Amino acid sequence: MINKARINVRVRRLKAGRLSSARARFHGRRDAAGLREFLTDAAAGRTPADDDGLPPYILGLRAQVRRGTARLRSRTLTAHRALHIRIQAESVRVVTQYTVRGEPAPAALARFGQMVGQWRSAASVCRQQAQQLADEANQLIACYWDGAWTRSQRDGHVSGPRPTGWLPGEITLDHTWAHLDDGLLNDRWYAPDHAGRDTDPSAVAQALHILDHQAARGGDATSGVRGR
Repeated sequence: MINKARINVRVRRLKAGRLSSARARFHGRRDAAGLREFLTDAAAGRTPADDDGLPPYILGLRAQVRRGTARLRSRTLTAHRALHIRIQAESVRVVTQYTVRGEPAPAALARFGQMVGQWRSAASVCRQQAQQLADEANQLIACYWDGAWTRSQRDGHVSGPRPTGWLPGEITLDHTWAHLDDGLLNDRWYAPDHAGRDTDPSAVAQALHILDHQAARGGDATSGVRGR
């Protein structure tokens, strides 16, 4: 049974409420004078290719989200360390049965599947909380640029409404959050690229492959399965 209290790992939220939104707009209005060239470029349809030129307020929000999501991930892994150990051990049993002996082991696979299901539930909650942090920060970023644009428009440096979809510094979760099972593979959940994917797969990777393909085939595949 999943322990929801352990899964629900929390970090300090940005709290993008009315007060925080008003504060973000205040920062935007205050910084508008120093962002004239930036805003003029936006009015002409140009957007920054990277973080160059982003104001400190936006960079601070981005750093805060990076810290928060890293803390979420670390706490989730720590809270489920015992589960990781059991998955490591059970994966060896599954791989031995299916790829070495070539014999189905429904009971072992079911135990492994239950453990993996617990991990996927925990990792899914972690990812949702990380996305919430990003969404709250993006709301504040939007308020900041609204404030800056409104002040610059009032001062006659730009005209018309803020361009639709224009949100310099917008925060998105990196690709390491896209694969929940990567949290079970030590070289992947923190890797910036695809570290380890071209090497011989670990027992956990092979067992995950067996689990998913057994489910897809109705449990009749037995051997010759390699990792992802």
